[in-house]
Amino acid sequence: MILSSTGPREYAHTTKVNEKTDIYSFGVILLELTTGREANYGDEHTYLSKWAWQYLQDGNPIVDALDEEIKEVCYLDEMSRVFKLGIRCTSTPPAARPSMKSVLEILVNPSVISQAKTAASKF
Repeated sequence: MILSSTGPREYAHTTKVNEKTDIYSFGVILLELTTGREANYGDEHTYLSKWAWQYLQDGNPIVDALDEEIKEVCYLDEMSRVFKLGIRCTSTPPAARPSMKSVLEILVNPSVISQAKTAASKF
């Protein structure tokens, strides 16, 4: 569980851990794995999940955010999918985060992200 300024805000307010809090933490791990950045990446007001969301909002290509040390052309689609999933898992409203079952489906079946994209067009 990731706590401090990198953790979900609802944990700081309620100190309750639930599936959506765990999903947030899993999303941060996905973002760390795909970008090579640490969870506290950014300045005092920004952290990795917020940075990643803003990065996409600014219209930047996902491929430029991916970790150069592990980025290979043959895996760009998979890495981009996992990056997007990390952003979905760290959505600010907990209700917008997928269930762990949905996360697993997205990781196992690439076509699921396309279907889920319509529902998660907020990012």
